Amino acid sequence: MTLLTKVFDSLKWKKNAQYCADKLGISTEEYLELKQEVIGMKQDIIEHAGENIDEMTRLKLQRREELEETEEVDQILEKNHFIDNGKLEVKALLVTEPMSPEEIIQKCKVDPEKWKLVTYWNKQKKDRWEISALFAPKKEQEVTLDDAEAILQKVFSQVTLTAQEKPPVVSLNKKALFVYLSDRHIGAFVGDTALYANSYSSAEYDERMKDVYYQILKLHKTFGTFEDLYIIDLGDKMDGQNGMTTRGGHKLPQNMSNKQAFETAIAVEKYFLDRIIEDNIAENYHVFQNCNSNHGGDFDYMVNRALEIYLNSVYPWVKTRMLTKFIEHEVYGEHVFLFTHGKDDEDMKHGLPLHLNDKVENYFRKYLMYHNINPQTAYISIVKGDLHMANSQEAYGFRYRNVLSLFGGSKWIGTNFGPNKPGVCFDIVDGQSQDIMETKYTFEV
Repeated sequence: MTLLTKVFDSLKWKKNAQYCADKLGISTEEYLELKQEVIGMKQDIIEHAGENIDEMTRLKLQRREELEETEEVDQILEKNHFIDNGKLEVKALLVTEPMSPEEIIQKCKVDPEKWKLVTYWNKQKKDRWEISALFAPKKEQEVTLDDAEAILQKVFSQVTLTAQEKPPVVSLNKKALFVYLSDRHIGAFVGDTALYANSYSSAEYDERMKDVYYQILKLHKTFGTFEDLYIIDLGDKMDGQNGMTTRGGHKLPQNMSNKQAFETAIAVEKYFLDRIIEDNIAENYHVFQNCNSNHGGDFDYMVNRALEIYLNSVYPWVKTRMLTKFIEHEVYGEHVFLFTHGKDDEDMKHGLPLHLNDKVENYFRKYLMYHNINPQTAYISIVKGDLHMANSQEAYGFRYRNVLSLFGGSKWIGTNFGPNKPGVCFDIVDGQSQDIMETKYTFEV
């Protein structure tokens, strides 16, 4: 058997060039050259191989050439689109045996930009080749660096990224306003079949953030200029990526593509932060953004990091933090605040509960001990999101507060637990005493 015949037979292995070359005892370059000769110059192969060529190979080559001469064509027998998993099955009758996955995609007449080959089989049937191929839809691509750059240029096109000086604002009330923006789920969709209505879109999200801004103005009017203003993002800012949670395996109803959600998040929050900072509501500003939650994950990080870069460039005196750990804490006056989404992006099977129990109390006491935070000398608050519900409890040594979701309830939440209202929660904190005033605002849906 000649080397050309061996190269021809190797096409059936459906292995890469290096594997085939090693098995035939030749270099990869020589194999690729011979393979091209086998495929592209069939008549020349027969002439060179002469009587030593395998008879079946000769017949296959001759049959292929005869079919090409008579212009016989491939036939698509049927296409089945499975609604439950979105996959596509294609059955076809081909004139010649397909030699590669790429050729199967071409012969089955599917769009390679939308579908990827999962598995296939083929067998010879008289003088044709019968094939059955299964394709899966390609996932929408993640937001690439080019996508992100284009979106940021669009959002910041009218902005001169020049550092501004800190305005000479002085607070007299020695209080801090904590604004808890949690579970915004940008991109989430609640359909008409949901038990409880919750119309949510890019425009609706923008309106709700403007309502948050107006509530901050009202608190500013009531209490005067704050010593510190904390904008605390508690996670799940983005509903997910590619229609899935950050952990995968959980399909989500959404009404925005990744790029649309990314642009909405950046544009709306930039406008919100600009107005809050430029209105001189506080002497000092802090913007903390959670990057460890079960829905947002890395997508949250991309959005939050872009916003942090903007703030650091234009308002360098604003303190920013990326909350990448499951729990992180901040000291204000006599108070220590622990911030967490309530369920992490990787390890937790169940999130932190709405109501405290012995296990949860012990869990947080270990954190406090590890970080040398003494409940006897500091007023401790644990603030979390995740459950889209608001409540507050006092344990021995700390306060445990769940805050509202800016998004509100999904169809799944409504079906399993009932309705809940979207909203935002606030703390007005006296830095020199234990006094904390809790308040909230809910949106009409």
